[in-house]
Amino acid sequence: MWAAGAANFSFAIVMYHKMLFFQIQKGKNFVKIQCGTKLDRLFFNSRKEPDMTRLYAFLKKSPLENNRKILIAALCLLVIAGMVPRIYGLIRLPHEFFHNDGNEYRDISEQLYKGNGFSVTSYRWYEAVPPDRTSDLHTDFSRPPLLPLLGAGLYFLPFDWTVSAKVTTVLLSVICILMTFLLGKEIFSSSTVGFLAAAIYTFYPYSIYHSLCWSSENLFLVFLCASYLFLCRCIRRSFAWKYAALCGAMLALAVLTRPQGIMLFLLFGLCGGIYFLRRKEARISVFRSAAAFGLAGLLVFLPWMIRNQRAAGIPSPLSFYGPYSFSQASSDVSYMTYRYVDTPEYKERTDLAWNTFHDEKVKLLGEKKIYSLVDANPYWKKWAWEYIRENPGKMAFIVWNRVRHCFRAAPNAAAVSNTIVICFRIYFVCFLALFLCGIWFARKNICAMLLLLSPASAVVLAVPFLMILRYRYPFFAPFASIFAAYGLCRLVQCFAERKRRALQTSLENSQTP
Repeated sequence: MWAAGAANFSFAIVMYHKMLFFQIQKGKNFVKIQCGTKLDRLFFNSRKEPDMTRLYAFLKKSPLENNRKILIAALCLLVIAGMVPRIYGLIRLPHEFFHNDGNEYRDISEQLYKGNGFSVTSYRWYEAVPPDRTSDLHTDFSRPPLLPLLGAGLYFLPFDWTVSAKVTTVLLSVICILMTFLLGKEIFSSSTVGFLAAAIYTFYPYSIYHSLCWSSENLFLVFLCASYLFLCRCIRRSFAWKYAALCGAMLALAVLTRPQGIMLFLLFGLCGGIYFLRRKEARISVFRSAAAFGLAGLLVFLPWMIRNQRAAGIPSPLSFYGPYSFSQASSDVSYMTYRYVDTPEYKERTDLAWNTFHDEKVKLLGEKKIYSLVDANPYWKKWAWEYIRENPGKMAFIVWNRVRHCFRAAPNAAAVSNTIVICFRIYFVCFLALFLCGIWFARKNICAMLLLLSPASAVVLAVPFLMILRYRYPFFAPFASIFAAYGLCRLVQCFAERKRRALQTSLENSQTP
């Protein structure tokens, strides 16, 4: 019944929005492959893609697909290899650990541990200082809560806090690698694609660098990947509400880690609304899932919203840093940043613009006796809009360069050597080529296409707000790695098939009398 090395194909057709799969059977193992579905055709006007079966037949030869022990061993070796540069960096570059807002997060964590609430012990560069203060301790409205809460928990451990934080950072890096593997495997139903995605992510330069810092990027990435994982399962299981609820909860946790994640809430809602309006027969399932998604997110947001209502009078699920970021992004600080980027004059020019901007604005806030960020936010927004109206040419220059910044390969050449810049650019040319190939080959897979919402939201947020490569990293790295892995698999498959056909033709010609 079973022919050695052969594959039997069967279709499973279900009503309207259920998935259509090919089953490739070999012994007791099979791989489910998403093919053309009505949901695909709604969004992408796709057709069935029978050649997908050839790819998965090709991948079935991989030991990662057939042997669970080999897969686990390979993942363990990958994690160990990935930890080498990260642990080395933590040891050799200890000053980088608190570089990206890490001291602020640690300060808030310490105050939470001491029972002082969500507060900080110093005034920041964008806050006016009350002249009659008796202490610098004051309520914080700038940072989201999840990383400070994680840091507060570390104070209960019987170890030095910095050591505990570095171990936590390493563990978060491991989870990021595993989440990339799980998401890649779920999207393309292949352990090989998932493993290659995890490998590409593991040695992605920015994933290594941001594993050396006590910052929120990796924690955000974990929750974001988890939300996509549950979203994919929700779609492939006829909009199962329990997976929709888990997706909403994970995405809400991501927003409570980095508020930029709120854009994905809107984009997910937009996609769900389009499907709800276009497919009458699926409206009940979609509505039930959307309700579960929204309620789960609201329940996660609720404690932080209550805190913000009591502390600031606004029941917002976000922090209150946005208006200041908008104002700084719409000022000569941003203009000088892009005017002199990659030049020797960069630091001098941007430092001058930075100091001038903040000295002027903070002085005005002090004169108006506005010492809370919440009270200052209307002024930050007012100053931003004034700059936009008075400097349309500069703003066009800023926005254009900020969007371009989203696709930048290397850090500022004024801060790193030319050798590093060249290496980064060579790496990203290869990476981008595989990424684009993966998008092209996966264009008929709706779950894969939904991954593009994440980098798209980063580009949209770059228009009004600040954009640095650190902000791009969690929105881009794991998802681009998944597409790059899939593109690599498809290219290898195409090359192998071409060689096989050439060999077959050669054999046929040699047998011809």
